[in-house]
Amino acid sequence: MSRRITWRVILIVSIISAVIMALTLVFVFVVSIILSAMRGQYVTDGISGRMETMLRAVEISAANNVAEIEANLDSPETVFGALEHELLLNKKYLGCFVAFEPDYYKSQGRWFEPYVKYSDSTRVVRSQIGSADHDYLSRDWYKTAMKKGVGYLSDPYYDPDGGRTLLCSYLIPVHDSQGRKVGVYGIDLNLEWLLETVNVEEKKVRKMEFFEDSQSIDDKEVGSYFFIQILDGKGNKIAGSDFDTKLLKGEQKVEVEGLEMKDLQDTPYYVNTKQLASTDWTLIVVQHKEFVFMWGELIATIMLFFMGIGIVFIFFFMRRSIRKATKPLGFLSDSAKEVAKGNFDTELPTFERQDEISDLRDSFSAMQQSLKQYVEDLKVSTAAKASIESELKVAQSIQMSMLPKTFPAFPNRKDIDLFASLTSAKGVGGDLYDFFILNEKLFFCVGDVSGKGVPAALVMAVTRTLFRNISAHTDKPSHIVHTMNMNVSEGNENDMFVTLFVGVLDLATGHLSYCNAGHNSPYVNGVQLPCDANLPVGVMPGWKYTEQDTKIDPGTTVFLYTDGLTEAENAAHELFGEQRVNDVIANFDDAPQKLIETMTAAVHKFVGNTEQSDDLTMLTIKYNK
Repeated sequence: MSRRITWRVILIVSIISAVIMALTLVFVFVVSIILSAMRGQYVTDGISGRMETMLRAVEISAANNVAEIEANLDSPETVFGALEHELLLNKKYLGCFVAFEPDYYKSQGRWFEPYVKYSDSTRVVRSQIGSADHDYLSRDWYKTAMKKGVGYLSDPYYDPDGGRTLLCSYLIPVHDSQGRKVGVYGIDLNLEWLLETVNVEEKKVRKMEFFEDSQSIDDKEVGSYFFIQILDGKGNKIAGSDFDTKLLKGEQKVEVEGLEMKDLQDTPYYVNTKQLASTDWTLIVVQHKEFVFMWGELIATIMLFFMGIGIVFIFFFMRRSIRKATKPLGFLSDSAKEVAKGNFDTELPTFERQDEISDLRDSFSAMQQSLKQYVEDLKVSTAAKASIESELKVAQSIQMSMLPKTFPAFPNRKDIDLFASLTSAKGVGGDLYDFFILNEKLFFCVGDVSGKGVPAALVMAVTRTLFRNISAHTDKPSHIVHTMNMNVSEGNENDMFVTLFVGVLDLATGHLSYCNAGHNSPYVNGVQLPCDANLPVGVMPGWKYTEQDTKIDPGTTVFLYTDGLTEAENAAHELFGEQRVNDVIANFDDAPQKLIETMTAAVHKFVGNTEQSDDLTMLTIKYNK
């Protein structure tokens, strides 16, 4: 027993531990993803913030210089002067230029692109770089700027005539006094500031997690776990770590909605992306799956280790404690076996400690005495029950002897044939039927006493006796029922009543007079006989019962029954019902006994093995004259 309890405790502890660990792992998994997404968002926000700050300064500077140029479009010289003025104010720019529409200045020809830049740290030089060889009118940056109509940062390109290096330009259209676009103003910017910005953010991440002081992971390995790239509008790398950006074109699944974190399927990377303002550039931050979940895996490993040790410790501790606590139960078990054999005087073990087992021993002792007394009482009650059952059998025999049960009832008569059956739900019941012939008239009745058992049987006996005595002095069914009602109602302190159908059939003429006192209407040749609504016998002493009559032809079958037929229930609590009664007796033209046997078989088939809940009585009369 102690072993079973120990294993059950271990099983419960293991299940609870497994559930807790699973929930913790899920929590660690979710937190790892969220922290990774926040880390990527932090980096993208940092880089984009730096770029937006720089671009904002460039936008303001460009807007001011464009306004100055638009106010000095009178000659190429004034344009050069405005460009020099801007460059002297912003020495971090590589150069400034304006690319004019074809033949804007007739004297300068088709291509006129004044350009100013520093030849050294102090001197600004001018040049006109527009020409057939430097056809800026066909360049994408020029067309895009004219089409957009607002300032934007171009994709990186190499300018052999202007900055003579890889650069990008902030471009904005120039308008004349009439609001027409006459050219594109540009500020050339070195890409080194982009590389510096990306490197700063990568260094911040290296200082995070475990990479900062790790001597086993070099920069190359770190780059395989975390890196940053900036892509131009065509998907080409502008700045950042080396990474196959074609991977980003694969199918993506959003892991954390709102944080723009995506899991590239079939790859171990998680990616944050952000579109940079005023550009067609995309900033991406890529994190390896091992980098995302490294702390979660470490925590999970530690948890598994300590939980395993804890379960082993609990097993040995619980096993020893439970064995010690349950040892006295073995002594009680041996004593219980002796008591089970009937040895109620078996001595029980005693325990020095006062705990639940000691209380169990005291309870078992009390139960032992109670069993001894119960067995004695059971012997007495069993004998009494056997006596009662014997008396009930006698009462049932007396009750059934009061009813006609010899069939055929009138063997010497050809004008009448009848058959009846009564099945009690208990040993004795409250249903009744009766019939006799007096002065060539058949007197018959079927009744159902409220309740069951002995009280109903006593009322049934009284009702049958009253029917016989009263019918001997009158052939009026209404008078018979009225007189029975007066006698049953008198002193009816238990409020019992009887539903009753009384009929008188003149065998010479076929005239049937009847009175129905709240009973089921009988069937005449398969059709229910119309009956007035009268109260059952015993409900109201002064009730005036109505009498009805009809004429029946030779060959007519009258079928009477109690509600134990229509209310018979099967296992599904469905009732046999009047429709099934109709189905059995419809067009039935056979002996009364055959009809009752057929109806009984139909009820048994419907009910099955369900216990009978009410008395069932049927009476069938066939008029043959």
